[in-house]
Amino acid sequence: MNDRIILISDFFIDDFVGGAALNDEEIYRLLSKRFDALKIKSRYLYEGFIMENFDSLFIISNFFGISPSVKDLIQKKCKYILYCHDYKFVKHTNPAVYPDFRVPPSELINVDFHKAAHKIICQTGFQKDIYDKNLNLPHKTVNFSGNLWSGDHLDLLNDLSRADKNGKCAIINSPYPQKGVKEAVKHCGQNRWNFDIIEDKDYEKFLRKLSQYSKLVFFPSTPETFSRIVIEAKMMGLEIVSNDLIGASHESWYSKEREELMNIMREKKKDLVNILTK
Repeated sequence: MNDRIILISDFFIDDFVGGAALNDEEIYRLLSKRFDALKIKSRYLYEGFIMENFDSLFIISNFFGISPSVKDLIQKKCKYILYCHDYKFVKHTNPAVYPDFRVPPSELINVDFHKAAHKIICQTGFQKDIYDKNLNLPHKTVNFSGNLWSGDHLDLLNDLSRADKNGKCAIINSPYPQKGVKEAVKHCGQNRWNFDIIEDKDYEKFLRKLSQYSKLVFFPSTPETFSRIVIEAKMMGLEIVSNDLIGASHESWYSKEREELMNIMREKKKDLVNILTK
């Protein structure tokens, strides 16, 4: 092995700013301070690149864009760690449609790719448990128990934690049914809570908007591996109204709020380096 670490994902923050992309950007910044780090989008991988770098460590985030031949080559030739943002062992990535999250063996995919990984990093114990139920690889799955934010974004969240609250509920707008917008609206209606459906493509403007609310109402129908939005809301002092599909809610630190929770997440960069370099 050489000192190069290559981060692979389907998308990065120059494509769009979402939770996975923000987290992956922090992984890249973290690695760049310590190693010869490179990031590359999965759709740009080719066999020659893999052969030129087969003695590097690959950290693979989202990988649906990797061609079958390149994925097969990585599986056979490379040392790689999977950093899991969802559940890529089932085509639709939603194990919640099955009893106890157990996908029928005939519907499992990418099993060998997971088996050949050096490690499988899960963001919460909740996610790890679902992986272990389906892939039976508890010796490879690791509970990172966190997510990564930039120092600037944590400082912003700290400032916003002091924002005055408007007494209303926030529902995050989403075109994806699994994010449960209709269910959240229904819940607010049943409880006669005032609510707004909010959104903003600008990440920092969105946080400023969300910080004004008293509650976040969120009812996903797919198991959230972590749920950055829930943790950001807690950092800013919002009450969370949700279901048991929030991965972070199963962690021991979930009862923490505001600055105490931010400080826990600040330390997660050290934890991730230890996981990657062991």
